[in-house]
Amino acid sequence: MSYTLIIAEKPSAARKIAVSIAEGPVKTQKVGTVSYMELERNKKKIVVVSAVGHLFTLKQKGTNWTYPIFDVEWRPMFEVNKTTAYTKEYYNVIKKLVKDADEFVIATDLDVEGETIAFNILRYICGVEDAKRMEFSTMTSGDLVNAYDNAKPHINRGRAEAGVTRHMLDFYFGINVSRALMLAIKSTGNYKVLSSGRVQGPALAFLAARELEIKAFIPDPYWQIEFLSKLFTAMYEVEKIWDKSKAEEIYNDCIGNNATVSKIEKNKYKQKVPTPFNLTDLQVEAHKLFAITPKDTQAIAQKLYEMAVISYPRTSSQKLPEKLDFRSILSKLSKNKDYINIVDILLKTKLKPNEGPKTDEAHPAIHPTGELPSSLVGREHKIYDLIVKRFFAVFGIDAIRESMTIVLDVKTHKFNVLGKRTIEPNWFELYAPYVKLEEVTLPDMKIGDMVDVTKFNFIENKTKPPNRYNQASIIRALEKRDLGTKATRAEIVNNLYKRGYLVEKRIEVTDLGLKVIETLDKYCPKIISEDLTRHFEKDMELIGDNKLESEKVLDTARTELTIILEQFKKNEFDIGNSLIDSVRKERINDNILGECPKCKVGNLTMMKSRIGKPFVGCSNYPKCDNIFPLPGFGMIKKTGTVCEKCQTPIVQIISKGKKPWKMCLDTKCETKANWGKRITTAKTVTKSKTAIKPKMSTKATVIKSKTVKK
Repeated sequence: MSYTLIIAEKPSAARKIAVSIAEGPVKTQKVGTVSYMELERNKKKIVVVSAVGHLFTLKQKGTNWTYPIFDVEWRPMFEVNKTTAYTKEYYNVIKKLVKDADEFVIATDLDVEGETIAFNILRYICGVEDAKRMEFSTMTSGDLVNAYDNAKPHINRGRAEAGVTRHMLDFYFGINVSRALMLAIKSTGNYKVLSSGRVQGPALAFLAARELEIKAFIPDPYWQIEFLSKLFTAMYEVEKIWDKSKAEEIYNDCIGNNATVSKIEKNKYKQKVPTPFNLTDLQVEAHKLFAITPKDTQAIAQKLYEMAVISYPRTSSQKLPEKLDFRSILSKLSKNKDYINIVDILLKTKLKPNEGPKTDEAHPAIHPTGELPSSLVGREHKIYDLIVKRFFAVFGIDAIRESMTIVLDVKTHKFNVLGKRTIEPNWFELYAPYVKLEEVTLPDMKIGDMVDVTKFNFIENKTKPPNRYNQASIIRALEKRDLGTKATRAEIVNNLYKRGYLVEKRIEVTDLGLKVIETLDKYCPKIISEDLTRHFEKDMELIGDNKLESEKVLDTARTELTIILEQFKKNEFDIGNSLIDSVRKERINDNILGECPKCKVGNLTMMKSRIGKPFVGCSNYPKCDNIFPLPGFGMIKKTGTVCEKCQTPIVQIISKGKKPWKMCLDTKCETKANWGKRITTAKTVTKSKTAIKPKMSTKATVIKSKTVKK
């Protein structure tokens, strides 16, 4: 019996679609570990099956380990990467179900990646290049039924071609530039896995520029004068006094005097209602409030989407169209006791959202669907609550704030006190507790009032280098530079960390990362050109709009890369020599696990014996003979953590065909009693943080302080 075959992107989506559109029972069939669903709608048999993300990837034809390489083909994932062997079962089930299908319906995510996944399944498994297309932005039953009943007659071919082109471009740049770097190292008689790419290179380049700016920064000294009273702290009107003698003159002239209020200024201003979340905005806010990395925020939001409690998260939009039916969403949310009071307030208003300028042709801004999650804990609850509260806030009205400046005279010298307070919270109450604004309420005063000064401080300070990027601000910076996409930027940053180019949460570029950029900039700067990357991004937009052919863009890329790589090859040995010192330093650093707990002088370092057996020893040998054995199999990596029980470093063991596991170094540690489970309780070694943020810089030094005599 023939049937309609619906192809979803993931198993959870397939189940949700089947249950939503079925008119009657849903029958679950299983082949191995893979399930698919059978059902009926409008007296037509339907089978719903899923992929598991990408089932196909690009692979070089042939085995020549050289460059440039442009002869590539799409192959099943499981043939190319052994870690994705699980995709074979999904591939085979779809292939089996295709035989009796008389109609195909695509129900993958409505974005470039979803269209690419579907297009490859259609071409390489189904043997066709087109199908009907379900379009939906939420996984709610109503949206899924509507998407099926009103399925588009064709897939979005432009979007599919843009996705295929992006993968081809990224593969061309990634495999060729990475291979060129590794062959340059090999030409010196060494080996190191290095990588760069179409977006990774330019991203690292602007991070390296900031790092060099920070390293080259020479601080300039300046001085400040403040006085303390029982009411407040006031600062001299000139924020930075560059002449020390002038600052001392003012300071000495103030000693022994009190202050008089000479001027009071009050200004009311509006704190604008926020715009709805797109993915970048959500990632930045989640990092600021909860210190959740952009990559993790994206993964959590995707899970919430698959649970049908929020809309599709990988969107650029800051728009909420009226067709979403705001009142219906709010009414559903009112069933949650935590939201009922806010919803009651909002339902009495006109419900006009404050929208931002950014749009997305496929999806609206991120918003709750109204469906209530069965249970959310930890970070999932935080992200969900943040999205709900932001949805509430965009329907609010501007908050009213007041700034107040009190000017005080100490003889002829003027000091300022600044305060800010909220007069009408309005949307703040809808977004609570996520509004983080300074509230400094100053006492009621009038001109001519006297203020007793407790003491004067003479403060020496220094100018600071540019701020480092963090994992949220870097996502925003990539967006402003049009590098990567909303869905790929977090992974680009993650790859830079994995390759050893970046360290720390406040992003520092390693010596290796700096050297890679310095070398590429010297010998083939176009590899790290933002302009070239932006050019291709615009081309892919044109392909998506059916205004440019994919092959023309790929021809341009092949031509550009051929020229770049010819120049690289001419300088291959010099490039290798330029990089090798940084590679060796990085290799040494990778093997250092931390301070030796026995001698407190040397470092515990991973090394090998004369016969190649791995162990950890102290670099202070022979003065210190501290030594620990290591497993004689698998790849051993440091983790930056120590065991809570024995305080020795923890390493990770990565063995072929097995799940990675961790162990501490001490063979007598009590954690070894549970060795079969290979579980070790660990704690991250972190730098201490200041508990209280002072008003002045933490680097400021009070070099003089005198109490006013009464």
